[in-house]
Order: sequence, then C-alpha cells, then structure tokens
Amino acid sequence: MQIELINFKTFSDYEKNLEGIINILNNSSSDFLLFPEVCLTGFDYKNWEEVNEFGKNAVEKLSTINKAFALTVIENNKNYFCFFDNGLIYKRAKYNLFGYENRYFEIGSEPDVFEWRGLKIANLICFELRFIEYWEKFKGVDLIIVPARWGKERIEHFKTLLKALSLSAQSQVVAVNSANEEAYSCSFDAWGDGVESNILKTIGHIDFEKNKKVRKKLNIGIQ
Repeated sequence: MQIELINFKTFSDYEKNLEGIINILNNSSSDFLLFPEVCLTGFDYKNWEEVNEFGKNAVEKLSTINKAFALTVIENNKNYFCFFDNGLIYKRAKYNLFGYENRYFEIGSEPDVFEWRGLKIANLICFELRFIEYWEKFKGVDLIIVPARWGKERIEHFKTLLKALSLSAQSQVVAVNSANEEAYSCSFDAWGDGVESNILKTIGHIDFEKNKKVRKKLNIGIQ
C-alpha cells in the first residue's frame, strides 16, 4: 500500500488551509494520506466558536472527496480523529487531553480499533501516544495512525515512542507532526524499519506481509 505523509503547516486563514489540503488530496495517487492534528485551524482558542463552526463545514466538504485520508477536526468542543474514504467512515474524539486542552475541549472516547478494507486500524491522537495501556490493546493490528501537534521541545520523545510502539505492537505505525511545531513524519514497520522525513510530502510503502513474518520470527504471542 502506498501512503503519503503530509507535514502540513497551518495558517490563520482556515479556508486557505482547507483549500491546500483538498488540493493535495486531488493531486495524489497514493492509497492513503495522513495530515497532522488540528491542521485546519490549529488550537485557535481566541476564536473558539469560529473554530468549531468551521470544523463542521470542513467535514462536509472533505466527505465529498474520493480519497482515503485522515486528520483531526475540532467540532462541538471535541478534537475528532476523522478517517475518510469517499466519505467519513470513522470518527473518534480525543480522550487524553494535554495542557490547555483541558480548559476548552470535552473528553472523547478511548482509542479503539476499526476496520478498513479488511485491515484492523487503530489511532492515537498526539498525547495519547504516551499511554502504554493502548499499546497493549493494539498489539497485532495492521496499522496504527498517529496525527499530532507535538511540542518542538519534546520531539525526541515523539520519535522514540513511535518506533518503540511499532516494535512493541509488531504493527505498522504511521505518524505526522504539525510543521507549526516541528515538521516530522514517519512510517515504521514491525521490525522498526521505515522512513522519517521533515519535508512537506513523503511517500512510503507498507508491506503488511513483512509484519506478519516478523511476528512469526520474533514470537511474543501476537498472531
């Protein structure tokens, strides 16, 4: 499967951000694209009502695009992970909030597993990556998706945790961080191999069969 990781930079103009994302999607030949957390608006707390209203309208527009992709959108005072494939097929609000998020956001639901094209998919939104109980829950899933706006001063934590998650769960892990903090994207397989990048667009390929072979070679009880 070909994936495209987008180190997107968010501007104060929400419409400009949405147009930029739609343009990337319409010009991509990849099977799946991942954008950072809150890439449409950022954490614009000074314009909170406008942020929430824009998120609702953006989901409607993004649902019309015939492409598989994921990002997070602020709507109804929640930070929703949204997975699209010719429409919105999965939505979950962030459960583990960080810092000022606790003042503005309502708590969502715990990370879980959903299916897409015969694959078992899980997702963690930024800060949720630090909670090891989810690592145990997601062992052996096909793909773990992590959109983030991870602080620049903690970026090495982000990198270390992502590779450790791929090795621990023996799953493919793909992640993108906001370029407003520090542009970083990666795709690690069950062996810890993959790509890391800080450029705008990075194309990678996922070999799910390799991950199955790793589970047999390094048998820790994951099927």
